[in-house]
Amino acid sequence: MAYASSVMPSPSHHQNRRKQFLASIDSPVLLMAGGWISRNYPANWSAFRADSTFLFFFPEPEANAAALFDPKDKSVTLFLDERTDADALWHGPTPSFAVMQKKLGVTKIEKRADLDRLVKKKVGSRKCKTLAVADPRATAEAKKITGDKVDFFNTKKVGDPAMLLAIAELRNHRMPEEITEMRKAAAITRDAHKLAMAHTRAGVTEQELVGHVVGTFSKHGCVEAYGTILSVRGEVLHNHDHSNTLKNGDLVLLDAGAELASGYCGDVTRTWPVNGRFSPAQRDIYDIVLAAEKASIEMIKPGQRYLEIHLESARVIADGMCQLGLMNGNADDLVACGAHTLFFPHGVGHLIGIDVHDMEGFGEVVAYPNGRKRSKEFGTAFLRNDIDMATGMCVTIEPGIYFVPAILHDAKFRAQHKHNVNFDKVERFLTMNGKRGFGGIRIEDDVLCTKSGYDVLSSEVPKERVALEALIGSAC
Repeated sequence: MAYASSVMPSPSHHQNRRKQFLASIDSPVLLMAGGWISRNYPANWSAFRADSTFLFFFPEPEANAAALFDPKDKSVTLFLDERTDADALWHGPTPSFAVMQKKLGVTKIEKRADLDRLVKKKVGSRKCKTLAVADPRATAEAKKITGDKVDFFNTKKVGDPAMLLAIAELRNHRMPEEITEMRKAAAITRDAHKLAMAHTRAGVTEQELVGHVVGTFSKHGCVEAYGTILSVRGEVLHNHDHSNTLKNGDLVLLDAGAELASGYCGDVTRTWPVNGRFSPAQRDIYDIVLAAEKASIEMIKPGQRYLEIHLESARVIADGMCQLGLMNGNADDLVACGAHTLFFPHGVGHLIGIDVHDMEGFGEVVAYPNGRKRSKEFGTAFLRNDIDMATGMCVTIEPGIYFVPAILHDAKFRAQHKHNVNFDKVERFLTMNGKRGFGGIRIEDDVLCTKSGYDVLSSEVPKERVALEALIGSAC
């Protein structure tokens, strides 16, 4: 079945976004799409991916494109490279400016070569703002034209706070066309996960399973939303090493998501046993993580603070670990002192949309609004945002339990939590499976906040133990 649409969110959809943005700003804004990135030599280009904010306002943006939003006359001027015979030879014909102007509904399209002159002429003495993008050439050019001192690698300087908040207000609330795209991304992501599960058996390499995942994405006209994480060393949170061979006793952790041509992403994590049956220890830990994920998802509704969603997962995990005799005490007290972070050392999730970590590059002004401050404590410091949920927001929920030797053998943590953690019992998790260790378990879904609660967009990716066990190795 083909899921990726040939028609992404419509030009009128993007046009409405631009109108909303123009109504929310009080000074001109210059946005850059970025350009081709060369690999080893100038003419060897990697696939072009536009800056996400630019892609949010323009369907199918061209490399090197730029756009000037002017609230004074409510105009949007798009700047595109000239159409040349050489471009047509190497890359095929490109629609004319006139055709593009009519299709996109912009005020005017000008030559990219005239960007500096025409922006300065139109803006005059007014301050023009810009947004730093990943392409350093585009950012440098925008800074030169506008005089705006932005820095892509400094989230405090990536752009004017008021402008960032105006963009965030639009990007944070998914419209029906956007939700449709995200459902497609989730469906393709589902197929990739199920295929990897079906081909899992002892003797298969991690790279073979990654091939099934990436191949599924490609089949449906998608790319990886981020580097696929697939590993039997699930305790390494962002493990991109795919060199291991699977063996009985291992757990496979797969964290992968499809990205459509429109930019909209999926981001799903599942964990399953190589031999198709959870061992008693794997079952016990898995059930705790699944209960934590479900409890946090159940909390999602308009007005719910994301920090509290995170803390709910932490409490469920702490309580479950106490039930297994791996921790001691009351769950609330264990979370309050941070003892749970020795096993759950990251945040419960993040925003997702046209980026897999949507707008993370905007920094704390968007991630921690209303004067809220990011914790400096280990574990909680990695909570990626502390927003209040609202209708149309989409987030991931991804609690996990990991047995990380570097953390659990750390003398400082052992001293700090000697009464909270039964380190002797924990030790067997670090040495089991031929001293390969337990690894880690994470379960992640993409969840839309609705007027009445929530909608799990990735609900069709199996996560109940019975469903997983029935699927593992079924293609082998």
